[in-house]
Amino acid sequence: MAGIVLRNLEDTCTLARFLAEELRRCSSVRALLLRGPLGSGKTTFTTALVRALPNGEQAETGSPSFTLCNHYPTAPPVMHCDLYRSHDGAPDEILEGLENGTALIIVEWAEYLPLSDLPNEFLDITFKPCEKSILLTMRSHGHDAAELLRNLLNKVQWTAL
Repeated sequence: MAGIVLRNLEDTCTLARFLAEELRRCSSVRALLLRGPLGSGKTTFTTALVRALPNGEQAETGSPSFTLCNHYPTAPPVMHCDLYRSHDGAPDEILEGLENGTALIIVEWAEYLPLSDLPNEFLDITFKPCEKSILLTMRSHGHDAAELLRNLLNKVQWTAL
């Protein structure tokens, strides 16, 4: 588990860029589960991450609150999902994406995803707004996700986030 403080948008973009680099290296980690209250920065972080991936400049990112899933033409392709309105479980499209493993699945409001549907390898990221910053708590699940998180933290350590 790791805690990272994001003081501003620049910190968010830097962390997202580092995470994008690590995700490109580690093809077995294809799920990011995002948790946090409304307005805590989940969509902002996702936008920064998508833009940091190859072809990300072509993606029109935004909150998938009403569409449930947005697809972005990045490498790897990204499926950005929002379960805020899906308290009874995840739609089939999300479950199929989690099983497929070729796209990077980013799930906002991941607390509504049944435990039985979680993949073997993923990062669980909680956003907690503080007075002048956002505290991210990152947990890895799976061996490869743990290695990815260690590599990410080594990069962040050298940057004054």
